[in-house]
Amino acid sequence: MKTRIITAAILFVIIIPFFIFFHTPAGAVLMAALGVLSVYELSSVSGLKEHWPLLIPFYLAAVGVPLLVTFEETRPDFFKYIAILFFILAVYLLSAAVFSRGRLKVDDASVFFTMSLYALISFNSIYLLRQEEQGVYLFLLPFLTSWITDIFAYFAGRMFGRHKLIPDVSPKKTVEGAIGGLIFAVIFTMLYGLIVGLIGDLRPNYLLFAAAGVLMSVVSMAGDLIASLVKRHYGAKDYGWILPGHGGILDRFDSVLAAAAFLTILHQLPISFDLLS
Repeated sequence: MKTRIITAAILFVIIIPFFIFFHTPAGAVLMAALGVLSVYELSSVSGLKEHWPLLIPFYLAAVGVPLLVTFEETRPDFFKYIAILFFILAVYLLSAAVFSRGRLKVDDASVFFTMSLYALISFNSIYLLRQEEQGVYLFLLPFLTSWITDIFAYFAGRMFGRHKLIPDVSPKKTVEGAIGGLIFAVIFTMLYGLIVGLIGDLRPNYLLFAAAGVLMSVVSMAGDLIASLVKRHYGAKDYGWILPGHGGILDRFDSVLAAAAFLTILHQLPISFDLLS
């Protein structure tokens, strides 16, 4: 626990300057770094690390995707460019599996591709949120919701947990813990709306904040379970080692990624989801 707390404190100190200047190219640098690390961790877990020449386009994509958000000309069509890019990468990687004569297993290639797509889109969703109107407040919501859900699900589970949630995927998670995490996520999300309204002289829509708290809390728990499912499939304890006490980048940000992508997709819909006005 001591190692975990020290690592979290160091990570907090390192990442704060990036968050302050997240709307600048510093955000692209951070997203590129996290993307490259994610691709590396996924290649290690899925067993594709030994096929490193095949991974070069994915590393290039991890560096290039943040540029789609950095430039105003490409930002509105972010998801269109992503669809084109990952169609090309899917054909490339699966074709490599076809011609590898069994050395590259199609199920490993499929898991690596799917999770890489998920990680790169989700990390850059955070960067995309920051560029939106009121983005200085919006991009923090996935972090707040997912981490509050994690913290209070842990304590609620320890105190009241009786019924296992999905023991085959994550043996320690309980139904009571999930409910506790969700309740506190909604409370803190609405409290965040109140604070932002006072600081930014804005009018929060508390009904939408509550709905966002519920949905992002549920999605963040799903993201946590998805990451756990992949690790359990490959018999891995962690995705990596770069964060002592936490594991890898994907171990630390698994729930944040799902919540960030979900909130970004909501903002891409033609229906208005203005949390602040």
